[in-house]
Amino acid sequence: MFKERTSFQNCLEYLGLKLLIFIIFLLGRTMAQFFGKFIVFIVFYFVPFRKQLVLTNISLSFPEKSKEEVNRIAKNTYKTFIKVFIDMFFISKMSDENIEKMLAYDKNMIEKALSKGKGLVLLSAHFGNWELSALAFAKKYPVALIVAKQSNDFVDTMIESFRSKEGFNVLNFQRDDKMSFRKIVKALRKNQVLAILGDQDAGHKGVFLPFMGRLASTPKGPAFFALRTGSPIITAFGVCQKDGSMKMKLEELQMPNSGNEEKDIEIINTIYNKRLEEVIKENPDQWFWFHRRWNTRPN
Repeated sequence: MFKERTSFQNCLEYLGLKLLIFIIFLLGRTMAQFFGKFIVFIVFYFVPFRKQLVLTNISLSFPEKSKEEVNRIAKNTYKTFIKVFIDMFFISKMSDENIEKMLAYDKNMIEKALSKGKGLVLLSAHFGNWELSALAFAKKYPVALIVAKQSNDFVDTMIESFRSKEGFNVLNFQRDDKMSFRKIVKALRKNQVLAILGDQDAGHKGVFLPFMGRLASTPKGPAFFALRTGSPIITAFGVCQKDGSMKMKLEELQMPNSGNEEKDIEIINTIYNKRLEEVIKENPDQWFWFHRRWNTRPN
């Protein structure tokens, strides 16, 4: 539940974001990225936003790494995030053709899954440039994007407007909300691609499964939607390349059929966590370590 905020706080935050966006566009992409590196230096060493959390998450996930290696991964994580944040605004100015060229993936796998007519659950994570990945898919396929409501209503409206303008069917998902569930089922029955980021802490309503050496509360939703609708699931993680492009690692997930829905949800999420682990270990500075991923502990 969001902490109570005043309208003044929300307005101030919104205006600050609008000013930042204006400055970013004024500088241009190249210059904005240059200053982004300077901002990383300032934030990492002098304004340590969640720095201790990031360092702790990395060190516990990679106990074999030295303090110097952990620090290097942490600093590069900040660089990745700033780059993704800045690029997010310039992507909207790119042509559809150029956006599609920036993401390489197996289109046959996606089209084969959609040919079944039951939609597709594209299960991804806050990895690489996830906004670019979703946008590139939306240029070619009907994408329903599940998002969580922002605590600031002004910012939430601005982000939702941007996503809708780019062709997303934006679905604000709330747990225990029957209307949210119906909208998701409707999107899948329309044979849309349901894009979900499943790597955040799900509280005590999630399923606790191993992830990077520790138990983590994993959202049940993606597996639940697929099992209830018969939709195929493909795990999708876009790896940033040095030239700014992305290579999407796609793997279809074999749907379990044990006859026990809770068990099947656990099986699906175990596979998802394992695949995400693999791509994080290959590119540790491209995952969003800022999340309180292991915040909820089993009772």
